[in-house]
Amino acid sequence: MHASSPAASSATQRGRILAYQPSGQGSVSVAGIQHAFDVATHWRSDVAPAINAVVDVRFDDTGSLDTVSAVATQQLAQEEMAGAAKLAREKSQQLWGRAVSALGIKVLASLGVLIAGAFIFNTIGIRLFASVSRTYWQLLGLSADSLESFARDGGGGFTSAQFFFLLAIAGCFATMASSHPKAALGKCAPLLFIVIHSSLLFIKIKGAVSDAGSAMGGIMGTRAARMAEQMASEMLGQVWQGLSFGIGFYLVLAASIVLAAYGVGEYKRLGGKH
Repeated sequence: MHASSPAASSATQRGRILAYQPSGQGSVSVAGIQHAFDVATHWRSDVAPAINAVVDVRFDDTGSLDTVSAVATQQLAQEEMAGAAKLAREKSQQLWGRAVSALGIKVLASLGVLIAGAFIFNTIGIRLFASVSRTYWQLLGLSADSLESFARDGGGGFTSAQFFFLLAIAGCFATMASSHPKAALGKCAPLLFIVIHSSLLFIKIKGAVSDAGSAMGGIMGTRAARMAEQMASEMLGQVWQGLSFGIGFYLVLAASIVLAAYGVGEYKRLGGKH
């Protein structure tokens, strides 16, 4: 056993029981120092001591062991959660500090607008087979293989378009990982993604309408092919008339343009120094 050093005043410290005998004798470790205790003299809990149990240990003014009390499991869980929350808060503050230093408040604000516009606000309204509204994130999960599925499909799974959108957002943080001037161009990724995805979506919708018109032409015969093409064109016009853009569309587009402008400007500024 190791003797403890005298303390100036009584204090409670957290310890752990190292040994306990049925006779009532045990040993508790506090800050790496072992102290002998006796259940009849020192124990202050309704449950019996258990090896490896966490306890509160109180010392008297001379530094001698005074009382040993068990710590409730619920209290330990709360302390662990509080510790984890504190660590997460500290890590978040560190990460935020790094982000502010590397990107700047204006870029982070633009990213916030982009994320809010994509995940919270409606981007597009569709009036075709039904009247529905979608956020940009939901739009990325929709299928345009047929007009009906485009209007009604809620997008249940995680799609490749959603993955690449998240990747585009991550590209805005490239300057946190690299000091190369080209890393600043990562802020152009969201705008580039929107342009490419919108173009592919337009092609899919137009193809779906054309397929529908071709199917009608096949049913009506070759002489009606021209009529089918005209019907397909009218159907495409109805599709565009049935689309309406919400605030999410303008937020996503504006934030993407602003981020791209910041990226290009930063690239030119950093590129001129090399």
